[in-house]
Amino acid sequence: MSRSSSFILRWLPHLAALLVIVLCARLAAWQFDRADEKRTLLSAWEQADRMSLEQAESLDSSYARISARGQFDTRRHVLLDNQIRAGRAGVHVFTPFRPDGASGSWLVNRGWYPLASRQAPLPSIETPSRAASIEGRLVDPPRVGRQLGEARALDADEWPNLVTYLDLDRVEAALETSLAGRIILLDPAHDIHLTGDPWRPVNFGPDRHRAYAWQWITMAVVVFLIWVALTWRSFRKS
Repeated sequence: MSRSSSFILRWLPHLAALLVIVLCARLAAWQFDRADEKRTLLSAWEQADRMSLEQAESLDSSYARISARGQFDTRRHVLLDNQIRAGRAGVHVFTPFRPDGASGSWLVNRGWYPLASRQAPLPSIETPSRAASIEGRLVDPPRVGRQLGEARALDADEWPNLVTYLDLDRVEAALETSLAGRIILLDPAHDIHLTGDPWRPVNFGPDRHRAYAWQWITMAVVVFLIWVALTWRSFRKS
């Protein structure tokens, strides 16, 4: 064996251990950063002001608790697929809402609705035709983690429409009316909210991120201790 090969074999375990420790440390730091982000988000959610929809729109206020009066579209619902509640498959129902005096509409998320079979006819969602007052939260549209393929165009003649991704431009084109760039999470206490479940601003909170961070730190410490023990044993044998 050449001297260079012997040198590489001698130092390769040390390099591997160092890389694993550095990687674990970076992942732990990332999880702590995510915990801080979630804590800031939850704080903004809890401290959001109450205001009219017009005020919230002009101020671009995050998570604002809004109120408005207007008219729901009773027929043209958008059903966002792949939503799970208590282990059951379903959709989130988005219904267009036009505030009084406004030229455009907002999509209102009315919560979860069961949809076990995609082959069956899509449900008719009961919606009041009368003018309605609503309260809710102003939020950004749901994000797509990883989009596989293009979102298909909506059928402007057949409603409701089932979608995998909520693409506001495509919804706007099908509705043939301007849509606001954000959506309204309907207050769960409202009588046309479909489940009454409270909205969750995050899927899991900062505590879980911190727990993951400490797992990575623990792994780094374990690798370090194993590396020290093996290095010490090798040194004593030499």
